[in-house]
Amino acid sequence: MTAALEMVKKELGTEALIIETREVKKKGIARLFSAPVVEVTAALEEEKPEITKTQNVAINKEYAPSSTSKQTSEITLLKEMIEELKKETALQSLKNDSKATDSIEPISTIRSKLINTGMSYEAADSILMELIYQGVDLRSAQSIDVGIRQALKKVIKVGVPQQNKKPYIIFLVGTTGVGKTTTLGKLAAKYHLVNNLKVGLITIDTYRIAAVEQLKTYAEIINIPIEVAFSAEDYAKSLKRYADMDIILVDTAGRSQNNMIQVGEIRDFLADQMPDEMHLVISATTKLEDCSSILAAFLPLGVTHIIYSKADETLSHGALLDIMQMSNLPISYIADGQRVPEDLALAEMDNIVEMILEG
Repeated sequence: MTAALEMVKKELGTEALIIETREVKKKGIARLFSAPVVEVTAALEEEKPEITKTQNVAINKEYAPSSTSKQTSEITLLKEMIEELKKETALQSLKNDSKATDSIEPISTIRSKLINTGMSYEAADSILMELIYQGVDLRSAQSIDVGIRQALKKVIKVGVPQQNKKPYIIFLVGTTGVGKTTTLGKLAAKYHLVNNLKVGLITIDTYRIAAVEQLKTYAEIINIPIEVAFSAEDYAKSLKRYADMDIILVDTAGRSQNNMIQVGEIRDFLADQMPDEMHLVISATTKLEDCSSILAAFLPLGVTHIIYSKADETLSHGALLDIMQMSNLPISYIADGQRVPEDLALAEMDNIVEMILEG
């Protein structure tokens, strides 16, 4: 108490009036390890009685620092505690969704609609928690729709390839049957025919003759060179021959995410020079339960972007949210057909949100 009075005297002067004193105990587990705090309320009486300067001074009996940095730190900590409490409250609201009887759409109904888009229960609940956390009016269908779209935009990332050096090397990787070779042909056509860039193709997919022939056909139509690399040494030589290219596109063999030896073979081609970008092609028709294992298998290679292919073959795109949450990578392109290069579009935030919610 003596320390508290000395602080009042220092802050307000000897004329200060003590209005109230009380001992405040810290809440939670912290109170077991901290000394109690004395709160002193004092006032300074001035010439004009209607103007009163009041200051609360909290003094720790053991140690009473008054530095600005400590106060700032405590305020920051308090804000973090409030944010965490709000999240816990949102989670508790999900658990008590049956009590939301005054809502136009109870939480369980909103959850069902989200899950029907193809996203997981966990992804749906993350959106619901964000709605509650942001204080969205669940009695308003319009507010719910706006809130969901805003929540999706917080998770979804879009990333346009930069091409800030020459030559710029882009790898396409993924499992079998996701449309890597077709997507590579679309990219080649866009870069060369639309952007007027010098493009060279390399395929290291020597397991499928059809894939090599397909890419050779694209190269002939687009009028760009192509090389087939049977080994890492061949690949290195191809890079040297393509030194004057703006863009080098590399097609890789489809690999099962369950065969880590095959996936690891791609590393042989990355030993001397990592690509500037590596796009993991994931088909819209991939089962949600497989997305996790695909990401786990390919991300360690150095994947930088996601290409979402075969978007025209399904109306359920909610799994995109799960892919974004699991990978934390941007979507670069959406492929939605066989036409080259028309059926390949740069990813745009609003379009992706619309795909997820409307199909």
